[in-house]
Amino acid sequence: MKDNRITLRRANPYHTRRNRIKPIRTPGNRLVAHYLKKRSNGMKCEKTGKIIHGIPHIQTKKLRKLKKNQRTVARAYGGKLTGEVVKEKIVQAFIEEESKEAADKQAIKEKKSKTGGKRK
Repeated sequence: MKDNRITLRRANPYHTRRNRIKPIRTPGNRLVAHYLKKRSNGMKCEKTGKIIHGIPHIQTKKLRKLKKNQRTVARAYGGKLTGEVVKEKIVQAFIEEESKEAADKQAIKEKKSKTGGKRK
């Protein structure tokens, strides 16, 4: 019968979120405890609250030590907003510009119709 008891390496014996262990079998056939780190929630979109893909889920102090291209996503608002929100913003801006141009054309047309389109 094998000995499946694990010797904890730290003083805290309680099964808490911070004190999680993974049993590892050594070459000497002993079970030892490897302590796991808490996983970060990752960056979230400011508008929708969804997780932004492409940014690692690590602690903030470790995230600051990464290169800039590893901390962000290569697009406008990368690392702040999700791709869906950015796409929506672009479409909204395009529609707004089109409506402004249409309103300007309409105003010019109305002005011409009021004056009769004649030159003096």
